[in-house]
Amino acid sequence: MGSRGNRRRTRATVLAVANSLLVVVCLGVSVALFSQNEWILRAAAVVAVLVAVGASLLVRHQLLVERLAHSEERAQVAQEYSRITSARVVENAEFVDLMQRRLDKIDERLDKIDQEVATVVAAGDKHSQADAPTVVDLKLRGLAAS
Repeated sequence: MGSRGNRRRTRATVLAVANSLLVVVCLGVSVALFSQNEWILRAAAVVAVLVAVGASLLVRHQLLVERLAHSEERAQVAQEYSRITSARVVENAEFVDLMQRRLDKIDERLDKIDQEVATVVAAGDKHSQADAPTVVDLKLRGLAAS
């Protein structure tokens, strides 16, 4: 931010100097017109052209300096954005990997549950309801938990 404010002050100073030169030349040409002296008028015209060229060169130089500074700033912002994007890509890849591992664990648990359910269903299909042991039968056999 400091360099940006400094750049603004420099730009304002250069443009103020160019504008002041043009105002001084306009006043000089006005005085030369009222003097009605041909040599003074010619000299004022030549000086006015030279000062106008100088002022336009100052303005053009300042414009080029501003464009260069702005392009450097844009390049710096682009590099920073690229760095941030690279970091985000890595973070996203790590997050996706973590979530994939969690989903794999959940899928393994669900597969185990599906196998247990299939085993229970298959065991139920082998025996009829009448053949299934009751709690009383299990107690008689000593298999039921007390």
